[in-house]
Amino acid sequence: MPGVEDISTRRNLPIGIRVLHVDADDDVLHASREALERENDIEAVVPVTSNEDAIDYLAAHRADVDCVVSDYDLEWGSGLKLLDTVRERWPNLPFIVFTGNGSEDVASRAMSCGATNYLQKGTTDTRFLSLISQIRQAVSHRRTEREVRRGFRAIEMTNEGIALLTNSFDFNYVNEAYAELFGYDQETLIGLGWTETISDESVERLHSDIVPAVDSQGEWTGEITGQHHDGSTLTLTFSISTVAENEYVCAVRDVTDRKEREEELIRENERLDEFASKVSHDLRSPLSIIYGYLDVARKTGKKEHFDEIERAADRIEAIISDLLELAREGQKELNREVIHLHDFAEHIWNGIESEEATLYLGFTDVRIVADYDRLTELFANLFRNAVEHGGNDVVISVGTTTDGFYIEDDGAGIPETQHQNVLKSGYSTADSTGLGLSIVKEIADSHGWTMGIEEGTDGGARFRFSGVECAQEQ
Repeated sequence: MPGVEDISTRRNLPIGIRVLHVDADDDVLHASREALERENDIEAVVPVTSNEDAIDYLAAHRADVDCVVSDYDLEWGSGLKLLDTVRERWPNLPFIVFTGNGSEDVASRAMSCGATNYLQKGTTDTRFLSLISQIRQAVSHRRTEREVRRGFRAIEMTNEGIALLTNSFDFNYVNEAYAELFGYDQETLIGLGWTETISDESVERLHSDIVPAVDSQGEWTGEITGQHHDGSTLTLTFSISTVAENEYVCAVRDVTDRKEREEELIRENERLDEFASKVSHDLRSPLSIIYGYLDVARKTGKKEHFDEIERAADRIEAIISDLLELAREGQKELNREVIHLHDFAEHIWNGIESEEATLYLGFTDVRIVADYDRLTELFANLFRNAVEHGGNDVVISVGTTTDGFYIEDDGAGIPETQHQNVLKSGYSTADSTGLGLSIVKEIADSHGWTMGIEEGTDGGARFRFSGVECAQEQ
């Protein structure tokens, strides 16, 4: 894979190394200090001659010590006792046993007690060359481990889901955010395939697009569909890149809500474009009437022409009023309360100019939960619609169903082929704005109700609302 470099401690050569050297022989300490401090990367060697002094110094200056070098057989106590204490209190501090009492048994005991390495002193001046090399290697490994741990702590704390994958796309590591995003715990995902957390469609993209792109370019970024443990799907921004010959790292972020908002905005813009087109058409008709009769009225001065102008102006005012109401519907928040449906319907009916029309209520004590103001708009629009289209003597009935209510009339009805069209914004007839039923549907949708149109009992139109919450009788 191009651009892949193995992790190596050579990229993190240590500098400013400080060594604590523990030995009962002052001559060894002096020679060690001179030899080590000649190296540019070794800043200081602190000599002590006993375990007790070594422990006291580490307790006071642990942050300043990068490596401990100790004889195996100190005059005031075994070097392995010191190693035991260091491993108990500072388990990750490099510790090199540097002794003249060398044997395989000594080496084995030192390494089994947790020594980083074991060296024999020897007798020549070159005896410190190996020690310097071992110190550098031990400190380099320790600093690299510390950086890796720091990196993993940062990965664990981030809100972004991060995972390491093998070259067969099995999980080698996932942080907590990644596991929680898909409804798993971290341990469960380890060893499973990456396909456990992506949709079938994305699995196809993994093989056809993503893997080839990563193999050729070293990385891939895009959107995929994730698969939650409960079966639901997530929209994810996803990036994956190579970190070694046999490993990938990927990062995911859940953008489901943002994607849904974007899609909703697109739908809303499309709806508004369609709505604006139809409304502009409806407004042009009464405007052309006004301009036409205005020209005739100027020439003749006859009253009936002004009457036509006034009716056209009233139609424009009605369209504007309904437009404002429809726009407000999308911005209102529901204020739900218990409503006594019988008394409520009578109250709304009394405010309608119904002439000889009749209202029939086929129930008495029924209570529903709804927003009072918005329910008022719903009933008022349907009552007015029935009176306008059903004639002066229309009979309007309100009844209840197992999960809601209906409002119907005995007028001419609505052809079944037009049941869906009449609910769209801008569907108008000669004597209506075409917005009233759109407002009714907006109100039903905002409550979570389902609105349907059926043929009425006596041949008119029935508007049925289901999914309505009913209140317990008091």
